[in-house]
Amino acid sequence: MTEFRHLTRRDFMRDGALGALALGAGIALPRHASAADAKSLVAIVRDERVQSDQNTVDPAALKKMLDETVKIATGESTGAAGWKKLVKPDDVVGLVSTNHLNKTHPEVVEAVREALLAAGVPADNVRAVQGKTAEAETCTALIALPALKAHWFTGIGTVLKNYITFSGKASTYHNAGSVNLGEIWLLPVVKGKTRLVIVDALRPLFAQGPQVNPQYLWNYNGLIAGADPIAVETLALRIIQAKRHAFRNEPWELTPPPLCVAAADEKFHLGTSDPAKIDIKTAGWEKDLLVQA
Repeated sequence: MTEFRHLTRRDFMRDGALGALALGAGIALPRHASAADAKSLVAIVRDERVQSDQNTVDPAALKKMLDETVKIATGESTGAAGWKKLVKPDDVVGLVSTNHLNKTHPEVVEAVREALLAAGVPADNVRAVQGKTAEAETCTALIALPALKAHWFTGIGTVLKNYITFSGKASTYHNAGSVNLGEIWLLPVVKGKTRLVIVDALRPLFAQGPQVNPQYLWNYNGLIAGADPIAVETLALRIIQAKRHAFRNEPWELTPPPLCVAAADEKFHLGTSDPAKIDIKTAGWEKDLLVQA
């Protein structure tokens, strides 16, 4: 799982999901470089053995995936070094997972928690804070752990929507095509705190979410991660859209279109969805990666 390759802008352009990408734009918190032309790095790591035929997660295989994911996403030589780059022992780290329908796998949350402890963060300083605004306010760092899924109201209900419970007015963000979801990432409780987004793409939902219809679940067996949440969301969106096209063997666009992602880039200036500004590195299982030409 140590080899990876770069996907080019041409790879993006030739994929059938380009129409969704034009709508799915960006959000960026910290990046790996400050130059105007710097690219946002997104890691995609997969292992076909991470889940059994009964969809039971193998914790050992998942740990290796997570190590590789953080290693690539941070540019460090090991996952352990990557975590130490992301957090310090005096940080109070909030884990923000999906806790309602098509939930983040608890094994993913636990693997991240164990990695933070190994990085020197005290156990009392690693906290599950989804839906706990007061507790999230005490955090100095957040690790976003959304599950990959389509959504009836927003098109995609993954990265951007992950912090909606901190707004105190979740229903209002579903108005006007949910274009203002990016505003949530500017609320004081979360602004500037997100060190890394790690999307649980072990068993995503590609239609009719967040309610789970088993016929629309599949074992992608992956993690998608980066410091730029909208670059991550853009790749997540592309995977969902490509899976929908493959399922019907014809174009099957997300409805409603994910306008919130474009708005997060253009209105709230939180990141990038421009294919030319996203550097994708992949490792592990390559079959049906859905981000290749």
